[in-house]
Amino acid sequence: MAVAEMRKVYLIAEKSLRDSIITRLRELALFQVESVDGKSLASSLEPPQVQTDDLEEAISHLGWTVDYLEQFEDRKPGLGLFPAKIMVRQEDYLHWIKNFDWEGSFQRCSEYKSSLEKLGEEKNNLSERLHLLHHWEELPLPLEKLGEGRYVSYQPGIVSREDRSHLERELDNLKTTYLITLKEEANELYFLLVYSKKDSEQVESIFQKLRVEKVFFTEVGSPRRRITELKETIDRIEKEITDIETESRHLAGERIKLMTLHDHFYNLLGEKKVALDTRSSSYTFVLEGWLKKKDLSNLKKGLGEFSSLEIVVRSAGDKEEQKVPVALSNPRIFKPFEVVTHLYGLPLYIEIDPTPFMAPFFAIFLALCLTDGGYGVVLALAAYVALKKLKIGGEGRKLLWVLFISGLVTIAVGAVTGGIFGIQFSELPAFLSPLQRLVLFNPLTQPMVFLVIALCIGIVHILVGISLEIWDHLRNGRITPALLDEVPWVLIIIGGVLFGLGKLGHLPGFSSTLGIIMLLGGLGTLLLFAGRSSKNLFIRFGKGVYELYGLVGLFGDILSYSRLLALGLATSVIATVVNTIAKMASEIPLMGPVLMVVILIAGHMGNIGINCLSGFIHTARLQFVEFFGKFYLSGGESFRPFRREAKYILLS
Repeated sequence: MAVAEMRKVYLIAEKSLRDSIITRLRELALFQVESVDGKSLASSLEPPQVQTDDLEEAISHLGWTVDYLEQFEDRKPGLGLFPAKIMVRQEDYLHWIKNFDWEGSFQRCSEYKSSLEKLGEEKNNLSERLHLLHHWEELPLPLEKLGEGRYVSYQPGIVSREDRSHLERELDNLKTTYLITLKEEANELYFLLVYSKKDSEQVESIFQKLRVEKVFFTEVGSPRRRITELKETIDRIEKEITDIETESRHLAGERIKLMTLHDHFYNLLGEKKVALDTRSSSYTFVLEGWLKKKDLSNLKKGLGEFSSLEIVVRSAGDKEEQKVPVALSNPRIFKPFEVVTHLYGLPLYIEIDPTPFMAPFFAIFLALCLTDGGYGVVLALAAYVALKKLKIGGEGRKLLWVLFISGLVTIAVGAVTGGIFGIQFSELPAFLSPLQRLVLFNPLTQPMVFLVIALCIGIVHILVGISLEIWDHLRNGRITPALLDEVPWVLIIIGGVLFGLGKLGHLPGFSSTLGIIMLLGGLGTLLLFAGRSSKNLFIRFGKGVYELYGLVGLFGDILSYSRLLALGLATSVIATVVNTIAKMASEIPLMGPVLMVVILIAGHMGNIGINCLSGFIHTARLQFVEFFGKFYLSGGESFRPFRREAKYILLS
């Protein structure tokens, strides 16, 4: 239940074995390669000459081709929560990387993409021209005849309906004009004005006054004929596009092969980059990195075929401890909760792994936010089905396990609060009456009991955090800070609780006396020793007084756990309201039963989704602020052993 112990490892072997050893390291997936810096033991050796341009170009082309073909691939509908990788058999993998012509596929896709873009642009331009001509279909003249003639002008235009009468009235004053209405659409009038060229200035003045839009054409021929020609051209383009899309759809069947080649080249590039991190002399090379201590024997066994290989192992020095990669090592029950630790940030190598201490509280807090046993069943069942049906790994799988465990705890919380899908145990059929013996309190009728429980759990949570800080001080030999900075807060919290419970009569009378002694002892210690680093008595006293101001923050931290009450009540109230509305809907003639079922399913599923999300967020907040803030220092870098990386496929 801690950060895994790491070892610095140097691999020294003949230069000719470099690539073979690197490939074997990738297969073992135990060793994190370290880049050589000026302080490295191998920094005085020469870096290798390794070319990666061709591989990087191939990976780029393959990735582009895979993305292009994705839109043409027939996909089965899925949940879409996590990107699923495709399983590929080992024999198929080996065959494809040797025989598949990926460059030909890339070339064809590039041509298809270029053609589709060109045809799409051409189609859009023609469609715009077609849309414009549709308004002028009734023009009596060929389009090239429009405009100014020798004696007569033909001007198409658009005017608003409101200005139509004004336009006609203005044109009536000119005796040599003739207005032809072609089309009325929405609030616009499309017209052709025939007028004598000598009246051009007056017509232009009228157009400007009434904001008439003059229209000009670059087409030739009659509008009807041009419309027919444009439609035929667009149809031809659409057929070409369809043909290319059909070819692309056929080629999409090769997408899995392209994915396989992409991941293959990506891993080859990874090996090349590892080679760049080596340093060489005339005959040997050196590769350094990190390894879990427990995996040292596996590394030696895995590299045993290289008889000339020398493995040098040493512990991390004091100056290196801040840079040592971090790998969390927890029992199976706590391992899923590492995803929460990763959300906040990994601990430094020399710090405590908070995961096993945080995990029980996280599950309990999320369960208190949901409170309902039925909701716990749904959450656990949904997470279990997702774990079985979805092909996911890493953090996504851990998150589902967290939800599954929290769902089981929610079932237990639902039992002691007596709620299942918003129905109290007392309202269940008689044969289920034994369930009432499990009920300790009802959140809706006894909210103060719920609040006290939430605050009590919060106090324990905070005490565990402070205790971990005390342990961290003691294990690193810092006895004085442990006794004078952290223990007083434990005395204050426990003393305050004993004093309060004793005064309320929940504990024997001596409890209040013991509590006040512990409380005053903790306050006095902080007052006298918080500023012990200063020799000035006034400064020491001032720092002590300032440290006591932390009581306000402590009180605020404890009250933060009241959010568990708020979220738990919200879940219960909404569940009850959903049931009430569903019952009312059931009384509607004919459609009543159907509406009731729809309301129950939609209402409860929505309630579970919203409160599960908010519960997760607020539970994480309690861990990150109230708990981690007492002892935890993040900033560690994750241990990333050199291994086969897969963006698209998994080998079966």
